[in-house]
Amino acid sequence: MISEPMTHWESVRVAFNMLGGNKLRSGLTMLGIIIGVFAVISLVSLGHSARQYVADQFTVMGSNLIIIIPGKRETTGGAMIGASSVHKLTMEDAEAIRRRLPSINGVAPIIFGLGLVKQEGFSRNTWVTGTGHEYPYVRNHNPATGQFFGPDDIEGGRRVAAIGAKVKAELFGEENPLGKFILVMGTPFRVIGVMEHRGTSLGFDLDDVVFIPITAARRLFNTDGLFEIITRTRSSEDVNAAEGSIKELIRSRHNGEEDITVVTQNQMIDTLNTILDGLTLILAGIAAISLVVGGIGIMNIMLASVSERTREIGLRKALGARSRDILTQFLVESVVLSMIGGLVGILFTTATLFAARRVFSSLPVVITSWAVVLAVVFSAAIGIFFGVFPARRASRLTPIEALRTE
Repeated sequence: MISEPMTHWESVRVAFNMLGGNKLRSGLTMLGIIIGVFAVISLVSLGHSARQYVADQFTVMGSNLIIIIPGKRETTGGAMIGASSVHKLTMEDAEAIRRRLPSINGVAPIIFGLGLVKQEGFSRNTWVTGTGHEYPYVRNHNPATGQFFGPDDIEGGRRVAAIGAKVKAELFGEENPLGKFILVMGTPFRVIGVMEHRGTSLGFDLDDVVFIPITAARRLFNTDGLFEIITRTRSSEDVNAAEGSIKELIRSRHNGEEDITVVTQNQMIDTLNTILDGLTLILAGIAAISLVVGGIGIMNIMLASVSERTREIGLRKALGARSRDILTQFLVESVVLSMIGGLVGILFTTATLFAARRVFSSLPVVITSWAVVLAVVFSAAIGIFFGVFPARRASRLTPIEALRTE
């Protein structure tokens, strides 16, 4: 009797029967694939989630931002600017940007430092930020109750303050702070507003801040220089042009020297994304090693299966099965084994990441579809690659040698 060649569906059915015949061994073999798939998908997805988290954090900071910092912090050709030639950023620089650059529609000069803030026996060290009246618009951070200080408060140097949500909770509890006084580094300030809750942005707690007029801050910190100037353009299309205009304007005001560093929001996002992309690829590569280890396990189990089923192979060949049929059968078993492991790994990873999303609500955990597709394709490729050698070994057995095996 001549054996009919098995169809692909019959090969798959036989593969499931063979794997089901030794569930423990099959399960342990698939464990390497499951762990590898989990590692690849979770690390790639967490890398993507980190990118989304960074983007969200910059959105919290405001949009279309350009930050001007005193001192040249970029490497360029030519002579290096000496420390003695570096000019301070001043309120006059900020006013010049506001008046002379139409693409800029918000300017917030900044002076800040760590200071002791007290109120009726309660005290805490917190960030004291001196700024202008446009800060809420520039940074997209508005008062929840009361108001922010206005141009008259700044021009008059009035001692008024808008406090963050954490400062309010620590110093006043449930009491309404509006109209009450706090001591900022020993100087009394009247609270006129409480800022809306914003949480932490890029490691800086936006709720643990006391905002005071820039003129009052200059006296408090005894300085006429600014720590930085934050500007906001009318649209994202204006950012690049505005960056060049700011450099040209400050250069003309600082005796022809470009002694500032201008950083755009997009540059910061691009830099962080480049770092995160590199880390994600490295971690995904390390995780892929787990899949390779799982593939080696599949090869080992398939080699053992060939040894156990030598007489079966000889009998099938004696009945007319071709070497190609034997190779296909063992290759299908290897692929089925790896694909089942891959699918179980995907389900396990999905459940784990959804659970992580509930636990870490601040981190936007996202399962990337391309990572799932990559894991499926890689699982199949692992099954084929590591199944070829055992399958070829099985297909090359001659019927006489196989049937003679005890």
